[in-house]
Amino acid sequence: MPRFKKSGREKNKDIASISPVLTLETLLFSKRFANVVTGISVTSSTVLIILALLSILGVVQLPLSVNDLIVLAILSGTSIYGFYQYFRSRYIWKIDDIFPDFVRDLAESRRAGMTFTKAILMAAKSNYGLLTPHIKKMARQISWGASVHEAMDEFAKHIGTPLVKRIISLINEATRSGGSVTDVLMAAANDAREYQFLRKERRASISSYVIVVYVSSLVFLLITLIIIKQFLPMFSGEAMTGLSSVVTGTSATPQMQEIKLLYFYAVIIQSIGSGIVAGVFEDGHFESGVKHAFILSIITWLSYKLFVPGI
Repeated sequence: MPRFKKSGREKNKDIASISPVLTLETLLFSKRFANVVTGISVTSSTVLIILALLSILGVVQLPLSVNDLIVLAILSGTSIYGFYQYFRSRYIWKIDDIFPDFVRDLAESRRAGMTFTKAILMAAKSNYGLLTPHIKKMARQISWGASVHEAMDEFAKHIGTPLVKRIISLINEATRSGGSVTDVLMAAANDAREYQFLRKERRASISSYVIVVYVSSLVFLLITLIIIKQFLPMFSGEAMTGLSSVVTGTSATPQMQEIKLLYFYAVIIQSIGSGIVAGVFEDGHFESGVKHAFILSIITWLSYKLFVPGI
């Protein structure tokens, strides 16, 4: 029977199909899974907002108040998406923390006289935490006939962290150009370790700013609660009208409940904004602030439910 040489696309398909690693960690970098999480977050928030509107119009009668439905819409969206991003960032951190050790072990094996292929097969017998199943998969691909370049490209694609993609690309270019692979591996390992060290230093130095954001948000919450509990009951008649003209710009006498709701939503908006700022301070990404927005919003909601009747 004649044997036909497979095209590069068909070969890559065969490599990707060898012993796929379907774990929670790999799902965290699946674009389809990320779209599902985003869709669930948006859908849950939209449903609750629609229920709140229907409750305002009197179409449906629900045991929850309109304010509760609006806050639950905020919490449902920020909790699902925020904690997905939290687990994803933890996965990136753990992978990037152990990856330099893997590259350094490859360099030591090469220095001992092993071929690059043999070094990878030897590394597959060691324990590298979350990297272990991916390294074993790469070793199986190589032992079944895949080239080292293709297996390493697939390795970087499955893991998906920016650091791993950059280092693997550097190693592949070095092996193709025929330079000293050992020196390149050691330089790549040192670069990855330095990158992680700088990230840790930045995180430690910036954590105080995150604490400041939390403290300022909680102080604002406390001040509004003190105003509602201690000062608002003193206002009546002309005093309440004067307060209304300052707060809303109108001369109509507001109800006490309206003033409470004004403060409540002001703190909720401030909690969301502060959470986003805390996330940007933490690691420079807008998405990381969603979990902080959830934490501050739920603290605000529970505090008002506990200390302010009728919210």
